[in-house]
Amino acid sequence: MIEKEFLKLLKQKESIHLEFKSRIENPHKAARILAAFSNTSGGKLVVGVDDDKTIKGCSELDEMTKIIQAANELVVPPIDIQYSSYLHEGKRKVLIVNVQESPQKPHEAIDEKQNSIVFVRANDQTTPVTKEMTQILDKYDDTVDKELLAQPNVKALIIYLKRNMKVTAKEYAKLVNISAYRATKLLEGLTYGGILLMLSKQKPTQFVLKKW
Repeated sequence: MIEKEFLKLLKQKESIHLEFKSRIENPHKAARILAAFSNTSGGKLVVGVDDDKTIKGCSELDEMTKIIQAANELVVPPIDIQYSSYLHEGKRKVLIVNVQESPQKPHEAIDEKQNSIVFVRANDQTTPVTKEMTQILDKYDDTVDKELLAQPNVKALIIYLKRNMKVTAKEYAKLVNISAYRATKLLEGLTYGGILLMLSKQKPTQFVLKKW
């Protein structure tokens, strides 16, 4: 069972739900990834595999010690994780760490300087967000408005984001032929509706899909 899951994951690209690491450098960096998955829509951290899918293997004890410390001490509030291990070809240990989307978000990650930062998954990246996005995460309702999703401007946006990963208000305005002001308001509304994430630390502000 675990072998099939691992081989299936190995065929996938890193994404909002998947991250490969040959090893965990320190617990603080693990905390960023774990918190980001918890704050977005969950995911799997695969340890012992490079970004290019080279299977390096790892020490289960060393890596899980850092990951458990991160989940219990460096993610606030703490999160529950599950993990399984797989011995590839009988010689290289690989770990699959499962993180669920949290009902208690936002979760902060404590960095090396003891700063508390909220991270999310934006496509295949772990990204810090502003205080404004943190407040939005705190109010998320996971029940997405189906009528909203059926609107032509929203359907066009989702199709665009599945192909291009991110969009600015200017790009969205051009896509659906509306004013930049209206595009901004629509994107902000979709963010509050739990459909998008707003990366306002980027200039200009970028929006990405939260799910799908």
